Amino acid sequence: MAVVLQTSGSVRLTTGSGLDEIFDSAYEMDKQPGEVRADDPLFFRQDETEWLAIQYAESMGPGDFTEVQEDEEVPEATVRIGNRTVAEVFDYDRDISIPQRYQESSSHYGTVDSWVEQLGIRARTSRDKYAFRRSYGNPFSTDTATPDGVAPGSNSHTNLNGDTIDNLETGVLTPANLEVVVRSLRLQQAQDGDLASYHADGLLVPVILHPDATEITQSELKQGTGNNDLNYWSKIYPGLKVGSSEYLDSTYNTLNANANTTYCVLSRMHKVTRAVRVGIQREYVGPEIDRRRRAFYRARFSERTYVGTWGGLVWSNGTV
Repeated sequence: MAVVLQTSGSVRLTTGSGLDEIFDSAYEMDKQPGEVRADDPLFFRQDETEWLAIQYAESMGPGDFTEVQEDEEVPEATVRIGNRTVAEVFDYDRDISIPQRYQESSSHYGTVDSWVEQLGIRARTSRDKYAFRRSYGNPFSTDTATPDGVAPGSNSHTNLNGDTIDNLETGVLTPANLEVVVRSLRLQQAQDGDLASYHADGLLVPVILHPDATEITQSELKQGTGNNDLNYWSKIYPGLKVGSSEYLDSTYNTLNANANTTYCVLSRMHKVTRAVRVGIQREYVGPEIDRRRRAFYRARFSERTYVGTWGGLVWSNGTV
C-alpha cells in the first residue's frame, strides 16, 4: 500500500493551521488617526446580552434634593420608567470556501491567506458600518429614533417630566459654533427636569471634518486667527476626544443628506449602546463533510447598536 506524504503546504490548508492568526491580525489592525470603531468605550457604551432582542427604556431620576427642617418627614423622590422599546439583535455571518485542489497545493498559500485576511478586515468594517448606521449615521431621522419616538438629534424631544428638549443645532463646525453646541449640552435638562450635569467628553465628526475639528480643539492658540489669543478649547477642554469614522462621510453614508457637515458633542453618560450577544468567532471546517470536498473558513458575530435616549448628546447638521 502506497503512503502519500503531505507537503507542509497541504497540511496547513487541510488543518487550517495559522489561519486564525491571519484573521485576528486583520480584524485587530491598528486604527487610522482619530478613528472610532464600534468597540470604542467613549462613543459606544459597551454591553452584553444573552437575548435575541433587547428591551430598554428611558428612566427619570429622583430630582434635586430639597430643604428639610428638623424632625420633618423626608420627601420621597418620584422615579419613573417610560417609553419601553425593543430592538432585535442581529446575526452576521460569512464563509469562505477553499477548493480541494487549493488544499492539496502549497502554491496556493498566498491566495488562501489573502482571502482570510480580507475576511478579517470585512468582519471589522461590517461591525463598524452597522454600528454607525444604527446610531450616529442618520441622527435626524426616526429610522434610528430614541424611545420617545423622535430622531436622536431633534428640537422636539419630550422628557419624562414633560419638558421639551432641544438637542439639535445648525451651525457649521467653527470655534464659535462649537461653543453653542457644548453650551447646549451643559445646559441640557435630564428626564426629571433638573440639570443633567453633562460634560463635553467627545466630539464625533466625519473624516472630512477631522482636520478642522483637531485644529479647533488642540491648537495652542485660537484657531484660524493671526492674534495671540488663548485657544479656549485646548486650554479649558484638553481632554475633549475628537473621533471620526469613514462611515459618517457621504462616501459611505447615504442615509444623512448632511453627512459631511454633521458633528456631535457627547457626554460619557450618553446611552448610545452596543450590546454584544456573540463576540467575533472564527473557525476552520475541514472538507470531510462537504460533498464537493471543499473546506470552509468562517466567521460570525451577533450584536445590536441602539440609541437608548437623547440625553448626553447634541448634534449640529452644519447647514448654517
